[in-house]
Amino acid sequence: MTVLTHTPTTRFSVPDQRFAAEPPERRGLARDQVRLLVADGRTGRLEHSRFDRLPDFLEPGDLVVVNNSQTIAAELDGTGEGNWPMVLHVATRLDDGSWVVELRTAPDAAEPILTAKPGQLFRFHAGTGGVLLRLLEPYPAAGHDSGPGGVGNRLWRAGIDSPVPFEQWLAWNGRPIGYGYLSGRWPLADYQTVFGLVPGSAEMPSAGRPFTAELVTRLVSAGVLIAPITLHTGVSS
Repeated sequence: MTVLTHTPTTRFSVPDQRFAAEPPERRGLARDQVRLLVADGRTGRLEHSRFDRLPDFLEPGDLVVVNNSQTIAAELDGTGEGNWPMVLHVATRLDDGSWVVELRTAPDAAEPILTAKPGQLFRFHAGTGGVLLRLLEPYPAAGHDSGPGGVGNRLWRAGIDSPVPFEQWLAWNGRPIGYGYLSGRWPLADYQTVFGLVPGSAEMPSAGRPFTAELVTRLVSAGVLIAPITLHTGVSS
């Protein structure tokens, strides 16, 4: 089993008006028309620009490292014992076959559920059959991360009983992870990057989102090198 041991040392709060409540395309912008902050390591100069100007700041032979992880549909509606509604966010599969998950409040996953206990059961139903989830233990340890001011456990290791491999069931029945601050719901395609080839990210590896096929072509044509790595993301909350 893979165990995460790093403990965050810094926390900060983002003002509500600074959350990205919708994709830029829903505001009439192209993907590569979002803002870009450029830091010159040689001079220390900072410049505010736009992402479609990225080729202006790179030189032939420069290397751009991109993430080829593909976002999966990792959110499900379910019910706890007593038939109370909840939302499940699926973070990752561990080496022993269990899964790291987060329980969130229904209907929009606005808040974490911190009152869960080991052994609790949750059910998820769909046309392709139901799934049963049992909480095993807090992940990676009790009280590791309950969130600012919270008491309880945010992430859990869970066992999942699925009629087909759970990755497949999730692909058929899940939807992209969302939170209460979003102004709407969008299809999984809106959460993919042009580099996404290897399924595995619970949430979008968003650093690569502003790239477009046209922008990549401009970079390559200018002699900029592009190297892919695979780095799957977990749940951002």
